[in-house]
Amino acid sequence: MTEQIRSYLEQVMRHSGLSKSERAEWMEEMAAHLHDEVIRLLARGHEEGEAITLALQKFGEPSLLRRKISRDTFGLSFAMIVSLSTVLFVLFLVDCGVLAFLIQSGAPSQYIPSISSMLKAIPMSPSLMLALGMSILTLLKTRCRKDRIALFVTVAVFGVLWVLMRMPLSFQANELLFGFKGLTIMEPWVSVITGVMVLWGLGLFLWTRNNWIGLFPVLLSIAVGVWAPIMWIILNRPQGDFTSLSISVAVRCIPIALLLLIFKDIDRHSIAGKSRSTTS
Repeated sequence: MTEQIRSYLEQVMRHSGLSKSERAEWMEEMAAHLHDEVIRLLARGHEEGEAITLALQKFGEPSLLRRKISRDTFGLSFAMIVSLSTVLFVLFLVDCGVLAFLIQSGAPSQYIPSISSMLKAIPMSPSLMLALGMSILTLLKTRCRKDRIALFVTVAVFGVLWVLMRMPLSFQANELLFGFKGLTIMEPWVSVITGVMVLWGLGLFLWTRNNWIGLFPVLLSIAVGVWAPIMWIILNRPQGDFTSLSISVAVRCIPIALLLLIFKDIDRHSIAGKSRSTTS
C-alpha cells in the first residue's frame, strides 16, 4: 500500500465511529479494490502516480465515503449521531436546570416571565431528553438492521410508558415501572421490575447477539429512574439520603452484571456447539 493510498484511507476512517478492528478490515478491503483499479489503469498505459490519483478520484471524497460507511453500520452517520445526542443531552441539562430553579425559587413558572418563555422554547421533560439521547448514542453500538429494530422497539415501549406516567391515573406509573418510591429499595416492585428487565434484555440478546442491545432496557430504566432523586439530593442535601441513593443505584446495577454473565455463558456454549458440529 503506497503512502498516498494509506493517507486517503486514514482520512476515510477518521471519526467514523468504528472500532479499531473494523477500521482495519475496511482499510484492507478498500486497499484491495484500489490496488485492482491501479493495476487496471497501469495496464492502460498510465504512470503509477497518475494511476493512483485517478483511482482515488474514482473512489470518491473521503468524507462522503466515511458518511456512507457510518450509515451502513449505524443507520445514521457518526457526525449526525454525535450531534443529535449532544443536543438532547444539553436539553436534558437545561431542563434539569430550569426545574432546579423553579424548585429553589418556590414560585410557579407562570409567575416567572423569563422562565415561562424558556419553557415554551424547550421540551420540558428531562426523562424524555435523557432517554432519547441515550437511544441515539446507542446507535453507535448497533451493527445491523436487527440491532436497530430492537433498539427502536425498546424505545417505543418506554415511550408508551412515558406517556402513561403523564396521564391522570390512580397509581404512580413511574413507581410501577422503575421501582422507585422515595429512595427505598425494599418495595416488592423492585424485584418484579428487575426480573422483567433481565428477561427483556435476555430476549433482545438472544435475538440480536449484541451485548449492548441486551443491556439497553436496564441501562435506560436506571438512567430515567435515577436522575430525579440525584437532583433532589443535590438541591436539598438531606443527611443519609445519599447513602440510600447509592445503595439503590448499586442494587439496580446488579441486573447488568447478571446479564453480562448470562451473555458470556450463552456465547461460550454457542462456540462450543459450533466446534462440536465442525469436528463431527
